Amino acid sequence: MSKQEHLLDQDWENSSSSNSDDSSDEDTQDKKYEKQKPCGLFKLPFEILSNIFVISGNPALPVVCKYLHHQLYFCHDSIKISFLLGRTQNNTEKAFEDAVKFPFFNLQLLHRFERMQSTLEYKDKKIPARLFLQDPAETLQERDSIILALLEKGASPNRPKGYPLIKSAQLGRLDQVKLLITFGADATIRNNMALKVCAARNNRQMVDYFLDELHVKPDSETLKACVQKNLWDMFQVLVDHGAVPDMSTLDFT
Repeated sequence: MSKQEHLLDQDWENSSSSNSDDSSDEDTQDKKYEKQKPCGLFKLPFEILSNIFVISGNPALPVVCKYLHHQLYFCHDSIKISFLLGRTQNNTEKAFEDAVKFPFFNLQLLHRFERMQSTLEYKDKKIPARLFLQDPAETLQERDSIILALLEKGASPNRPKGYPLIKSAQLGRLDQVKLLITFGADATIRNNMALKVCAARNNRQMVDYFLDELHVKPDSETLKACVQKNLWDMFQVLVDHGAVPDMSTLDFT
């Protein structure tokens, strides 16, 4: 082997050794980061973390990151109640009103508040819109129970702007509509909107309930909604119950 070839071999060995050392340093650095323990709030025991949550009264804390969400959003009901009471200076009534607004509010939490104060009221307060949604289906029965409990405590069946009745009619929930009517819901709110949405969905059973049992008088807007969807049988039902088409309705025919 020539002297030049020998030098080239040495250069190659040195270069390979250097690359190997660099790779080894990177691996060591990566392992160092992997072994690094969490800092700040992530390092605290759950007992301290939950106390910070309760004392701060900050509902945004659980949504800072997935870790805090898992630790705090799904914590025990007793911690949630302490959090709610802390926000309202231990006023059970106000803490209950506050609790209803949070997505974590459930039937078990409601019963815990009832055991704390059997005379709880929810006078003329809004029932959260999320309780009237169709999904998730697995919580439907529990949400219905919460709606009934809130109505029994004085919740408004109309606020906001007839949403409870209109949404229930839209989803075809005749049982829910009847429940709301029992607690004083206005069947004609927002110009008969509940009748209009169920007529536009060709829900004959619901329409018959509004027309025959609640004696809601259909208007030209409800007729127009049926004409736009070519629901002529429903159109005739409404006309038979006194609806009179106006010129704008006739323009759609």
